[in-house]
Amino acid sequence: MTETDEARRFDGERVMGLINYGLLFGAIFFAGVPGIVAVVLAYTQRGTAGPVLREHYRFQIQIFWIGFLLALIAGICGLWAILDVSGDLLGRGSVDGDVKFADLDLSGGMIGLLIAAGVALALMTLWSLAAPAIGFIRLATTSRPAHPALA
Repeated sequence: MTETDEARRFDGERVMGLINYGLLFGAIFFAGVPGIVAVVLAYTQRGTAGPVLREHYRFQIQIFWIGFLLALIAGICGLWAILDVSGDLLGRGSVDGDVKFADLDLSGGMIGLLIAAGVALALMTLWSLAAPAIGFIRLATTSRPAHPALA
């Protein structure tokens, strides 16, 4: 493979990596769907990619799964708190459906769940915006690897 062929291959791989970072960044705005596309592309491309891009694909996969885990934690904690509040409100309501929010007991566990959901959501948002942006910048500023015959 000539130096020109290797340079073209690296440039093509880099464009694909940059697109993946863009998809991961946009995932937070479109309910995660672009992130799923990006992680599938990263899994399929990392085996044939050069060493530089292989590391970026590994990072993209890591970005997706960490964001997914944080979103899952936020969702579980938030749903648990909502169900706890709903059960408490329904248990206090009268037969005619009159529910008074003033009678609601906010227990320490319920407040803890809401705080945990908020913290996990904030961390997921920061991670999902910052990590792809940093990866994009790192990849965009990466120079082509030196040709082995010239090294």
